[in-house]
Parts: sequence; structure tokens; C-alpha cells
Amino acid sequence: MAKCPNCGAGLKLTDWRPECPSCGVNLNYYRSNERLLEESETAEAEHALFQPKVDRGKAAYFSSPKTILRIVFTLLPAGALFLPLAKAGKNLNAIDLYKLIDEKGAGILFSSGAFGIWVLLLALSAVMMLVNLIFLIASLGKHGKVRTTALYGAMLGLTIASLFFFFAFAGSPGSAFPGVTAASPGVGLWLYAALQAWSCGWCYSLLKTGIPVNCTKTYVGGLPSEKYFDMVKQGLSTADIRRKMLIALAEQTDAAAGEEAGV
Repeated sequence: MAKCPNCGAGLKLTDWRPECPSCGVNLNYYRSNERLLEESETAEAEHALFQPKVDRGKAAYFSSPKTILRIVFTLLPAGALFLPLAKAGKNLNAIDLYKLIDEKGAGILFSSGAFGIWVLLLALSAVMMLVNLIFLIASLGKHGKVRTTALYGAMLGLTIASLFFFFAFAGSPGSAFPGVTAASPGVGLWLYAALQAWSCGWCYSLLKTGIPVNCTKTYVGGLPSEKYFDMVKQGLSTADIRRKMLIALAEQTDAAAGEEAGV
């Protein structure tokens, strides 16, 4: 059975009016102002907790020319994939490799030995560029430095491993290229590896020097958010905190009025 939140009297199904039959309080608007205040404070507190993440994400991407260049350098190796990567009877770039696999079936990657491993590793290293670009937004978080180091390291490691298997494939092109006895690396392959190494080096240098974060000032009920959370941590009652909020809001109102009067 439902009870009146004001007097605790039991409410029957026949008590359809908004007023409590015992104390007369309006059940729809009971403590409505207080509930609105609580919801407002909760929303401001959640915003204050989330805003630092937004600030770190913006700093990781756009805080300086160096961070913007990191994005450019992360994606730049993709352009080298459209240059000749290898010569096995003819020049091959990423599009030619895709056409070859589409023509002979994906099974060629698993039946042609070193060639298939080279292509797979090359594709994975390219995918890692996009993965790194996505995770850069969290690179200034608690574990961001370790994560970014690992992801960029994995990208470079896959690139180096692909070079190793390319030269294993180059000595014996195999069934993927009938009649071809040897393959040679193209300018695109060397440029791709060099740009990947440069991208990793640039990112690691930023991680070492650090990226400044401009923190947006946030408030909860007129109090600076850090002061509010400190009061909550200290165990101050809601009433005490709200009294301080009223003082802070009054000071802000007086300061705004003073600025307008000065104008």
C-alpha cells in the first residue's frame, strides 16, 4: 500500500485526488522544489566529472600544432600504400594486391606462404593507424600513455614484421605469381615503413614532453566543483553545503552587478 510521503498515512485506491486525505498535502508537488534542486546539483556534478575528459580529448587532438601534426603523421603512411610496394612481374600497390586477392580468392593468403603473411601483416599495420587515431582521444587519461605507447609500438612492430616476410616471399614468389622467380621491394614499401617509424617517433616525443591541458572551470550550485567534491568527501551535510552555495551565488550576483555598474 502506498503511503503519503508527508504524514505516512496509507493511501487507498479510492484516494484518486492529488491531495492526501489525512494531511491535505499535494502529492504531485510535494518537495518538488527540493527534488528539482537535487536533480540540478546531480546534473552539474556529473558535468563537472565528465568535463575533464572532454578537455583531455580536445588537448590530445587540437591543443597545439604538434598534436595536429601527430594526426597527420599517423595517417600519412596510408598514402604510401598506393605507390608501388613490390615488383613481381609487374608493380603492385595496395589496390593491385586487393584485386589479386579478389580474383584468386582470400584462400590465397593462407596457401601462398610468406606472401599471404606479408599481406596480412601489412593490412593489420594499416588498420592500426585507424585504431591509434581513435584511441588518441584517451591518450591523456590515467592509462593513456601506456596504451598509446603499446598501440603505436604494435603498429611499428607489424610493419617491421611485414618487411621480414616480404623478403621471405621475394626469394620465392610461389603460387601467387606463376612463372615469377623473384620479387623486389618498391619505393612505396620503403616509404611506408619510414613514415610509420616517423609517426611512432613523433608520438613518443609528445608523450615524453607532455601535452598541456586547459581545464574548463566547472561549478556545482555556484561552488567551484573541486571545492564541492572536497566538501562531500569531508562528509559535510547537504544543508551545510547548500548554505555555502547560497553565499557563493550571492557573491557571484554582487560581482556581476558590480561589473554591469562599472560598464
